[in-house]
Amino acid sequence: MNLLFAHDHRFLVDAAGRHFTTGSFPAYVWQRYLKVFDTITVLARIGDAPEGHNHAISSHPGVDFEKCADLNNLSSLLKLAQRDRRAIEDQVAKADAVIARLPSEIGNAVAKACQRQGKPYLIEVVGCAWDAYVNHGRLAGRMFAPLAVRRMRQTIDEAPLAIYVTKDWLQSRYPTRGVSDHVSNVEIPVPDEDVLALRMHRIASLRDGRPAVAGTIASLKVRYKGLQTAIPAIAKLRLEGQDIRFRILGSGDQQPWRRLAEEHGVSDLVTFDGSRPAGAAVFEWLDEIDIYLQPSFQEGLPRSTIEAMSRGCACVGSTAGGIPELLPAERTHAPGDTGSLARVIEGLARSPSKIEQAARRDIAVSQQYTGDLLQERRERMLRRLRDAAASNGSS
Repeated sequence: MNLLFAHDHRFLVDAAGRHFTTGSFPAYVWQRYLKVFDTITVLARIGDAPEGHNHAISSHPGVDFEKCADLNNLSSLLKLAQRDRRAIEDQVAKADAVIARLPSEIGNAVAKACQRQGKPYLIEVVGCAWDAYVNHGRLAGRMFAPLAVRRMRQTIDEAPLAIYVTKDWLQSRYPTRGVSDHVSNVEIPVPDEDVLALRMHRIASLRDGRPAVAGTIASLKVRYKGLQTAIPAIAKLRLEGQDIRFRILGSGDQQPWRRLAEEHGVSDLVTFDGSRPAGAAVFEWLDEIDIYLQPSFQEGLPRSTIEAMSRGCACVGSTAGGIPELLPAERTHAPGDTGSLARVIEGLARSPSKIEQAARRDIAVSQQYTGDLLQERRERMLRRLRDAAASNGSS
């Protein structure tokens, strides 16, 4: 049985035909769906992979990739060529069942095609269209936001099946009349017992006088991850007599952010660590961070925060999206509130005991997001989709 998976994600393909992800679709992600379906066709945006890139491989046995027109703006939607509409209809027709991940204009278009053809489909709700476009950074994105929200709400409302990555937040903004469940799209390995021991050893060095290290994982290509909030917060702490080293892991142009650090007089405290492949290399980096920051302006349920929690970092985040479902109120701040973020960081940095309490609590909460627990819930919904496809006459 073939599954069509539709999303606006931009994959890269090299000369050998291998596909790479620019974000959250490393090859192992497809295994979630291949436990229920035989093959997957991914319908998404696809570009050429530059030489020397270090993006994670997405290609996987049983998974094919098909290029779709970029529908991610009003002009593209209005000018969508007949051949592109036909291509979407053809991909839906060839599939036995469909998953559309939203927010995504390709996902919206595919869901509509499923309705026209009577094809069984499921919506994965991983974020908020309003937040995505309003925080896009360009006027065109902000202008497109109201239409994107209206389209997304209608698509989810009409969906027969829906999986939300949050427990409550996205459900309140984008309710469905169909059958739904909440299953995070973030999966972490079961924390090893050594993780807590190593974290306690690191916290002991804080008690011996080692300065705390803050860090964040964020693409440098976007502004909605909140570096423009975090860097001034580090500067504010310096003015108050407390130097906190701030490390940033992520790809993109470092220069705008280096200039921001220089303007605030903290270029000596802010370090750009480039990017690392997902998995062990990122966990090793997190093991060197005491206070993890997620000062985002938009989120669904942030993968990097859950990963940081699983490594025993004392996590701090904004109140955007589903972050308050992960962190206690005393470790959150309003998006863009530099002063509040600085106060939370200061409270932790001055108290190794608070960092230890946060570390123990965050490791415990992160265990709700281990692969086995999430996959059981996800498979129940995927089997519903498969059964609907079988009843629809698919093989």
